[in-house]
Amino acid sequence: MRSSQSRIESIPTFFPNAVMNQASNDGYQTPEFQNEITLQLSRNESKCAIDNLEDRLAALDQTLISSYPAHQELQNQLGVYCDVPADRIVVTAGGDDGIDRIIRHALRGPAKTIVTHAPSFEMVDIYCRNHGGSMAHVTWLEGDFPVKEFVDQINQETALAVLTSPNNPTGGVISLEVIEEVNQAAKKVGAKLLIDHAYIEFADQNPVASLSADDNIVIIRTFSKAWGLAGLRVGYLVAPSVEFANTMRNSSGPFPVSAVSLELARLSLVEFQNSMKHNATQIKKFRKLLIDLVIQCGGTPVETQGNFVLVKFKDADRIWKGLAEDGVGVRIFTDNIYLENQLRITCPTSPADYLQLAHSLCRLCDLDFETQKISIGLNHNQDIENTLSQEPRSETGRVWDSTRQTKETSIELSINLDGSGLIEVETGIGFLDHMLTALAFHAGFDLKLKCDGDLFVDDHHTAEDCALALGTAIDNALGKRSGIKRFGYAYAPLDESLARTVIDLSGRPWPEIHLNLEREMIGTWACENITHFFQSLAMTLKCSLHVDVLRGNNDHHRAEAAFKSCAKALREALTPTSGEVPSTKGVL
Repeated sequence: MRSSQSRIESIPTFFPNAVMNQASNDGYQTPEFQNEITLQLSRNESKCAIDNLEDRLAALDQTLISSYPAHQELQNQLGVYCDVPADRIVVTAGGDDGIDRIIRHALRGPAKTIVTHAPSFEMVDIYCRNHGGSMAHVTWLEGDFPVKEFVDQINQETALAVLTSPNNPTGGVISLEVIEEVNQAAKKVGAKLLIDHAYIEFADQNPVASLSADDNIVIIRTFSKAWGLAGLRVGYLVAPSVEFANTMRNSSGPFPVSAVSLELARLSLVEFQNSMKHNATQIKKFRKLLIDLVIQCGGTPVETQGNFVLVKFKDADRIWKGLAEDGVGVRIFTDNIYLENQLRITCPTSPADYLQLAHSLCRLCDLDFETQKISIGLNHNQDIENTLSQEPRSETGRVWDSTRQTKETSIELSINLDGSGLIEVETGIGFLDHMLTALAFHAGFDLKLKCDGDLFVDDHHTAEDCALALGTAIDNALGKRSGIKRFGYAYAPLDESLARTVIDLSGRPWPEIHLNLEREMIGTWACENITHFFQSLAMTLKCSLHVDVLRGNNDHHRAEAAFKSCAKALREALTPTSGEVPSTKGVL
């Protein structure tokens, strides 16, 4: 038996104004603020991935309310999402419920110690204490994970080893090699390894495929973070075997998650994975901005792959109180030896939220707020009040990031419909690069598009897939298509050539493309595939697109005039208005 001096005993976390007695340590504590909080950045919440949530809620079958819930459909979808057999998935009431079940099961045997790292997710300590166990902690605040120290704590008294990656509250990530070393040590003493992956969608890599193949590792995941569905309380665990999954499934009541929550989680998986990934990408961008800002404020941030930043300030309490006075709530840790003078700030999910946080931090730290406005693409003459009062569509930003991979092409694309002239295009087809650059420039987009296609075959797949990816990106960036002109038309000449485009962002695809090109190729792009580009764009953009070259002798001029007229018409159709969805149907 190891001496008690080799352990760090569980240290409870307190918050300002909490009652500091044993009763207050029995459960999870939340911050208490003396001011009204209008921007809550203390809970690591994210934007809901379901874009049209109100419509989806209204469309739910009422029998979901009157009938007992069934988890099988969500379980099956999660099996597909995680690429594991569905019968190894256990749906739980949030990730916390899964952690509770695993700890309760582990502590039923003779071993009564749980080994984990600190600081980390507090519920591991709470559940361990509730079920009569004891904790052994290894300190890990930043840098490389202390794998030797951790493995040294694992012995015959160990009931379970727990790793949280990305870690909460630090955001640190544990490498696959370290996880494997810890797992081997746990196996030797008959203990399972629990991996808490609540924040994995924000990390640079997701090792679920490797981890789920091991017969000793249990993985916890949740819909509360990247999916933005914290209020539904839906989580799940990936069990190392069907037998263990059945044990975990039977350790709860028969219906731990409501039918409405199950259905909305299932809907998210089926229809809104791209939305979730887009939200996560945006949060990563705000995370970088936030790190730069807190450094300017004199803070020292910890390297993070979560949707939050842990920052050490010399005067953390003053910053915390000052932010709260401005209506911004962030997490403070008092009476916790690991986290003295540190604040955990959840990354904002929109430009307006970032500006509210930045405005307050700049006030408290005597920084120039104008530079923060510029950092997210605002002009000097755009004031904070108008920005914060914009409609949700403008706050969110008409942006989209995506990766499209097939056996024929691999495309990375990022677009901002309200851009500032940032254009980077690389497709391997020179004339296509030229036309996409012209399209983005004259439409007012920021566009980054890189395509690695099978040009050794021909140019067809590259041209087609770039058009499909671009149309999809614009469609997703538009969301519900509310507050836009919808219709646009434009003429564009290029010397002797003249082209006209008329577009309706109707939600219904229909291409009428008449370019009248005569040559077989322009550069290395087949003329027939230039026509096909516009056709493919219309299909995924879901628009009625009429492009006609009215006159011209030079095919290069004809094609370029077509792209420029399309760009100008699209720019008009995308023009923001103060109205709702521009349709008598109420939807596009």
